[in-house]
Amino acid sequence: MITMYKIENKTLYEVIFKQRDVFLDVFMILVSVVFMAVMAYIRIPLWPVPITMQTFGVFSIAFFFGYRKGFLAILAYVLAGLVGLGVFAGYKSGFGALIGPTGGYIAGFLFMVLIVGWMIEKGYGRSKKSVLMCMLVGEIVLYTFGLAGLWLYLGNASLAKVLMLGFVPFIIGDTVKALGAVALFPYLWKGAEKISQ
Repeated sequence: MITMYKIENKTLYEVIFKQRDVFLDVFMILVSVVFMAVMAYIRIPLWPVPITMQTFGVFSIAFFFGYRKGFLAILAYVLAGLVGLGVFAGYKSGFGALIGPTGGYIAGFLFMVLIVGWMIEKGYGRSKKSVLMCMLVGEIVLYTFGLAGLWLYLGNASLAKVLMLGFVPFIIGDTVKALGAVALFPYLWKGAEKISQ
């Protein structure tokens, strides 16, 4: 219990790397950009929004960094795509990716990592039930932005059509990702507890 008290408001990054500096921060953020790109490349090419592992990537970064550095990591990822690096799904890049059908989801990544990262820094995400709650909240944030962006892209599409194209195809994949996170993240915290002893 004492160990948990010591780390309950810390991130995995703070627990694992007790000695940190700006160089390590920059390096880990760059690693996060590469990690997010790899998650984007793992995809099932549906139209207009492909199924990828990006949401799992955002959750992983939020769980690892918390909301401050997590936001910087996702912001760096988005900026890398905007300047022309093919880090988005389908190796896409540029401003066109933000005004396309996936633009709302990309914007949602930034708000998702803020909310989930904040929850992590407040002590959530240590148990299986708490991890599931973090993921549910994050998904709600993501789909709020993602579906809004898709609706704008499609024009006068009905709500039913927007949901069929931008939500329903992802239910099974999101469920699998959630189960994976529930199985993985509590054990990462247990490992962090041992490191902090």
